[in-house]
Amino acid sequence: MNTTAITSDPLPGYTVVAAGGREKDSFEGITLVLLSRGGRPFRKEQIQKLSQIQIQEILSIENPGTDIDNLTRTIPELKCIVMPEDLTTGEQINIAMRESSGSHVLVMWDDMDLQILGKTGRLFALAAQQESLCSIPVLMNSQKESIPIRLAPFFSGHKLEVLSLGSVKNDTPTLYPFDYCGIYNRKKFMLTEGFDSKILSPYWQKMDFGFRAYLWGEKIQCFTGIKIAYQNEIPHDNISIDSSYKRFFLKNLALHFKGDSCQLSLPSILRFHLQSRMSIFNSFKDYTEIWHWVRKNKFRFQMDPYSLTELWKLE
Repeated sequence: MNTTAITSDPLPGYTVVAAGGREKDSFEGITLVLLSRGGRPFRKEQIQKLSQIQIQEILSIENPGTDIDNLTRTIPELKCIVMPEDLTTGEQINIAMRESSGSHVLVMWDDMDLQILGKTGRLFALAAQQESLCSIPVLMNSQKESIPIRLAPFFSGHKLEVLSLGSVKNDTPTLYPFDYCGIYNRKKFMLTEGFDSKILSPYWQKMDFGFRAYLWGEKIQCFTGIKIAYQNEIPHDNISIDSSYKRFFLKNLALHFKGDSCQLSLPSILRFHLQSRMSIFNSFKDYTEIWHWVRKNKFRFQMDPYSLTELWKLE
């Protein structure tokens, strides 16, 4: 089992069950990671279907108590990862990246269907050639109607807003992977520290990942070669301002780019504290931790958040 950490925080304990118990060599291609939203009755059939479309490796995220021995015996491409139920989705993906063997990792949920059109081998080969940190496939609702996946940051004064844009084309930028679904470049994912396990809100966890990607010079872009459809209702994010937002703010919006490095902006922190009315003690603890993180990574930043939104091309 690979023991190289990909985030600044230690990964929680988990169990891997694979056919024969042997490790798969690294390869140039796609590993598919299947997240569990729970409640899908035909998960076994879905995994069997996925194993028939030229995917070299499938990682299925499972909860404790799931009967997986029979699946791993009959599907050699399958590796099941049993994780504690209290992990955030970002933490689950961090672990899946650690256990993946492919150069690129397609993350999707068990209430989604991969739309099989044409030669899947060719499409997966094209997907594995994408150089962006994350390529976002076309997502559709249960009626096979495309949903907005292009997301753009916008500042109204000091207030951050995210706009949904239409007209998806290859290589058009988007701020973060909608519903975590995307084709991740595994090496670049590791180098950008993955998802922050201390951000519990899925929305602010994805926002943190997307902002850090762009501020560190990476890209998240649309990829129209692969289409994925929801089978049930599309989940909606809770965008409430909470403790998760505070951590996102300090890591991404309270930054000032000066010369060839970034640093925390004291005026931004004071303004946030006065507006949020959060505990001074807790804010100081978070500030101290993130001050050390920013100082450690100060030369990795290519711009501050306001420069990012100015450079964003809205078509």
